[in-house]
Amino acid sequence: MTDEANSAVKSGLTNEGSGQPAAERAPAFEDGMLDVGDGHAMYWRAQGPRDAPVMLIVHGGPGGAMNLKWGEVLDASKWRMVFFDQRGCGKSTPFGKLEHNGTNDLVGDMEKLRVALGIEKWALFGGSWGTTLALSYGVTHPERCLGFLLRGIFLARKEDIDWFLWDVQRVFPDAHRAFLDAIETASGQRPRNAAEILAFTGAPLARFDDAGIKLARAWSGFEATLSVVNKPAPAKVADPARKDESKGDESKGAESKAEVPVAAAQSDAAKTTAALPEASQADATQAGQASPEATREANAAAISMSLLEHHYMAHELPPEPLLPRIGRIAHLPCVLVHGRFDMVCPADQVQALADVWPGAQLSIVDAAGHWTFEPGNVTALKAGGEYLAQALVPTPTPTPTPAPTLG
Repeated sequence: MTDEANSAVKSGLTNEGSGQPAAERAPAFEDGMLDVGDGHAMYWRAQGPRDAPVMLIVHGGPGGAMNLKWGEVLDASKWRMVFFDQRGCGKSTPFGKLEHNGTNDLVGDMEKLRVALGIEKWALFGGSWGTTLALSYGVTHPERCLGFLLRGIFLARKEDIDWFLWDVQRVFPDAHRAFLDAIETASGQRPRNAAEILAFTGAPLARFDDAGIKLARAWSGFEATLSVVNKPAPAKVADPARKDESKGDESKGAESKAEVPVAAAQSDAAKTTAALPEASQADATQAGQASPEATREANAAAISMSLLEHHYMAHELPPEPLLPRIGRIAHLPCVLVHGRFDMVCPADQVQALADVWPGAQLSIVDAAGHWTFEPGNVTALKAGGEYLAQALVPTPTPTPTPAPTLG
């Protein structure tokens, strides 16, 4: 698609320009668009003390877009945080563009951002696909890295992709069957293996029509189902008939504020592989009660995620193997956090990484899956962020004691 067509699609899906209320107590930040070449422009955002070590936050997907809530696992007084949207997703433009969109392109974009912001070195915090990209950047530019905080390791090997697309049905047969049903509805063909999933979904996802949107929502919903072990309670939908009863009742008012439309929660799921919804899937009744804008945002997020995940799995991955190159960064501090019951990226991947990175701090979290915000994952990430912050504090040079003079 042309850049103009892509922009029109994104605008139609997200209703850009309608205006959003500012988040309460949002931190002061700087942001901008960086021309990274090849017709792509990257959106970035930086916040936190300028004199603190910099943490580059690398979102998942591919196609997930930044999630500012990731910053909440870090001590905001100890880090300057830099977020960015990778090519083709979030606020980066053009939306959904696949040309010149590969792992090496994204690594190059990260380095261009570092130079543009005048940062000498930074640490990297990545989740899921963000770990693949953080590691790829690290082994390419080891001299620019301070350390790593990695959650839900994805090594992007063929067996890792096959697990997600096909072999996971051994644990989630019902969800996988529903995924195949959606592919058959969109393409007219039922996949018999992982390769056929990629072969049959490319054309429908690229059309941006109703059938493509339904398939994209099915793709992101499938991923959401695999991702959460400790599923939060389903989001409640306010009953208009009880609206007047809640007036003046502070406890009900607080509860109302906490209620999140399910479609909006699904949009958050699609924004990043590593940040999944408060309710992983909604039934048709709940989805019908979502606001039109929440639905547009969820559709746009699902399209960018599914389209770019398909593009990378079909055409860009596996990358040059990461494990043999880890020696280039193995001298740097690293914290690895992984849910024991991660069904998107099974925990054998983090163990394989830890085996070639002896100095890394490994935390396999019991009763947790792939979702960033599972309670155990959050606890481990907060501890990991604090460990890295302490590891980067310069060790004071002891003042030499003058030798005594002889009288």
